[in-house]
Amino acid sequence: MKNHVIFLLFILSSLVVAQNHEYFPDSLKYGNIWLTFYAGNHEPELDDPLIKAGNQMTKSICKAIKHKDMKYRRYAIGALGFIYDSSAIPSLINILKDTTEKDYFRGDALQSIYKTNQKLGEQYSEQYKNSNQQLNIIWKAIKNKEKWLLQPSEEIGEIGEE
Repeated sequence: MKNHVIFLLFILSSLVVAQNHEYFPDSLKYGNIWLTFYAGNHEPELDDPLIKAGNQMTKSICKAIKHKDMKYRRYAIGALGFIYDSSAIPSLINILKDTTEKDYFRGDALQSIYKTNQKLGEQYSEQYKNSNQQLNIIWKAIKNKEKWLLQPSEEIGEIGEE
């Protein structure tokens, strides 16, 4: 009987791992911000709660994006670029260099590095100019200094406004 319970728990945990998870690092301090982030349903505004909270959230976001199954992970990675906190760069570099990551996560990480530190972003982009499609797109945009790379989220000013 004990083996059956263990096997059942293993099966259930495997199913849970396959789902996108909501991670709440430092939830006692930032629980409301995380709840607002995960409750979002309008794509252009998903990152707004994290961006509005600013660099106080950097460490917490970096903890959350370590989880490859994080719900709305792309938006959390992107938020780090709009927070402009250089303490996020090591976490972003880890994603960028991890070849097991999905291409779009790696591209988002490169773009957030560039937003935070343009010179460093340019250096890293050169390493990926012959890479997959997403990293190549970001490399070209950085090389051409395209303005959209640095533009803030259009929706950010609307948080909390009615």
